[in-house]
Amino acid sequence: MSYVILGIIALLAALAQFSVLSGWRAAPDLPLALAAWAMVDGTARGVIWRAWLIGGITDLVDPTPDVFASVAYVLLALAYLPIRNLVFRTRVAGWGVWAAIACLLVQGTDRWLHGAGDSVWQTQCTTTGLTALAAMGIGWLFGGLPGGLRPVAREGA
Repeated sequence: MSYVILGIIALLAALAQFSVLSGWRAAPDLPLALAAWAMVDGTARGVIWRAWLIGGITDLVDPTPDVFASVAYVLLALAYLPIRNLVFRTRVAGWGVWAAIACLLVQGTDRWLHGAGDSVWQTQCTTTGLTALAAMGIGWLFGGLPGGLRPVAREGA
């Protein structure tokens, strides 16, 4: 049931990202913020599956033809697993810091693969900060739900 709820939330985040927020110069990356929170706050079992699910749904909604989000989110999950025990998983700082690191890595990879376009470093810094804040908000919003309604199972740190 939690994967169904997580999939619905990922779909809503991706739809908001590629419709409402697509016209903003600097906007939070909502699917990435959700993925970062799901990696940090969830259990170790399923980190890669949650990242793949969110990335796959993002790629379905994304108008570009590649599978960038799926691959990027799975690689982020693989990078997160070794440092998992060093992060306070149920704390806002853990969610925000990992979301900021993930956003910088994804933006850097995207720039390297697809070029910079008209983006400047101030826009990227703003997007990184907003993505970190979005991950904190997502964690606060969904973290307090009862066990059956939580999109990811909790494992304290």
